[in-house]
Amino acid sequence: MKSIESFQKQFSFRPEGAFLVGVERECFIADDRGRIVPKAPLVIQHVKNSGWHDRCNEGTRICPGDLIGYELSACQIETRTIPTCVSSLRSELEWPDRELGRSLQELNLKPLHIDVAPDDMPLDVYPDPTGRYAAITQNMSREVLLAACQVAGTHVHIGMPDHETALRVYNRLTEHNEELCQYGGGLCGKRLEIYRKVAPNREPPVYANWTAFLDAANAKGFADNPRNCWTLIRISVHGTIEFRMFGATDSIDRIVEWADHCHRLCRAAL
Repeated sequence: MKSIESFQKQFSFRPEGAFLVGVERECFIADDRGRIVPKAPLVIQHVKNSGWHDRCNEGTRICPGDLIGYELSACQIETRTIPTCVSSLRSELEWPDRELGRSLQELNLKPLHIDVAPDDMPLDVYPDPTGRYAAITQNMSREVLLAACQVAGTHVHIGMPDHETALRVYNRLTEHNEELCQYGGGLCGKRLEIYRKVAPNREPPVYANWTAFLDAANAKGFADNPRNCWTLIRISVHGTIEFRMFGATDSIDRIVEWADHCHRLCRAAL
């Protein structure tokens, strides 16, 4: 059984990161005919080898490092922003959006920003070098694996300064879960219905304190890896409150609107 001290150490809160915003943005990879294809390993290797143009688009190539990553499905790719203030979020989203599009074009591929992929999509799992995805999918039925692979989303992170502030804000935010699901719009309802097959208990519970949070983590099997907590609002190991109900979209305006709304809710929850 994990101790409260070792459990809390897994969450990297930083006072200087308080209320900064970050976004993880997932999309599917499609070929030139619009068919979803399991090309994430190829894309990530291409970006590592070729780099991205710098932010000023002057042609200098740099390695984006942690700003691009993989998902469980080998048909998806994720871009991430650095923590930033809400007013700067748009520019932080525009650069990886432009450069991922360029990298995919160099491979005769393109991004597909849809909430839910067709039922006949490929079910290739990304060969995660840590072995986490292999462990997660080892005993999955085809129905659950399809559900895990065919949904894509936009995750909004709001930085928290410390454990106690994070828990207090999180508990207040649980009251807004359904409101935020509705606010997501689009195919959010269908996406979340499918997501329930992967995470039947998607609703975020209230925790009286960090000991209660640990007790729930032990009971649900994520005490050793809080990334395996699948609720739609969660306290993230990155030291943030993470909102996971929003779908995939090609609209940066919409993402900025979502992030601003989440940021306001977090501020109001203090």
